[in-house]
Amino acid sequence: MGWTLTSIVARAKGALGGDQRWTTPVALERARALTGRDGPDLYARAFARRHAAAETADRKALDAARATVGDDAAVIERAAASGAPLDAVAALASRWPDLPREARGMVRNPLGRTGAGPVAWGTVRAAQVDQTTCGAAVMSMMAMMTDPFVALWVATGTTAADYAPPEVLATTVRGRPSHTVDERWRSLQRTFHEATTRTAVGPLPWPRSFGTPPWRVDNETRCAGLRFSGVVVDDDNPAKLGALITHAAAALADGIPVPLYSGGDSQGGLANVVPRHVVLLTGHGDGSFRVYEPGSAAVHALAVADLGQPHRKQPALGHWSRVCWAVLPRPVQS
Repeated sequence: MGWTLTSIVARAKGALGGDQRWTTPVALERARALTGRDGPDLYARAFARRHAAAETADRKALDAARATVGDDAAVIERAAASGAPLDAVAALASRWPDLPREARGMVRNPLGRTGAGPVAWGTVRAAQVDQTTCGAAVMSMMAMMTDPFVALWVATGTTAADYAPPEVLATTVRGRPSHTVDERWRSLQRTFHEATTRTAVGPLPWPRSFGTPPWRVDNETRCAGLRFSGVVVDDDNPAKLGALITHAAAALADGIPVPLYSGGDSQGGLANVVPRHVVLLTGHGDGSFRVYEPGSAAVHALAVADLGQPHRKQPALGHWSRVCWAVLPRPVQS
């Protein structure tokens, strides 16, 4: 069996007593409990906390916003959880009935589906811009899935109550093309790619031709106020791979997508031993993950049993076979 750089690093960290808290029995039991919990997801809980802390008038405004969108209450819960100002949340709700059906669909679920299949908005394929932007495409899709204001901008080119999420503000400040859905999707990727490569080696930039450095994704990932950590994966170790699967399933059960790096190993040459591609875990159930793969602009099914199979190239992993790195939410301290 070939080796990967990340498996060697993971073993070295373990031998030196590095941070392996995510693999402890307590951490795994907490994750399993979250996966099996039947209750409100991250966004609904965040909405409830914001509602409880608000003044009476603001509570009424939140209630009215959620009532206005009817069956799409989850959109308003994500909007409130994003930290956007209340007037922006209210403006999104008031605009909702008059938005074009296609725009509502993009904001409701940017993937456009819950199962496997192509991801497209009209004639626009949700693909990475080029061979270096798989990570940026994954981060862009995650931003759209977790923050309705990002998805609204990509869908329509507009904001709500003049509120622009930080990624959208950075894109517009740089004057990137934004006249069409395709231009906005590509420009958003460029913004994430720039953000993750600008200061990736201390104060020094990372060569953008090398793609997205894994250790920078957690810094730029934003979801309902959570913080994220990069996890080096040794997929040769069944226990460590099982821990990753457990934590990923828990995050997805709470509505949190999981960026995942894939690659090859030394049997394919030294160029393959480092993380080579980025995909996004978007769902879990029936023994498999649902994975947005930006090269094919599609959601693929990835059987859990197929992970840790070094000789089996997976379309869901961009036709790579090894799992190298994951970006997971940090546990919230009670």
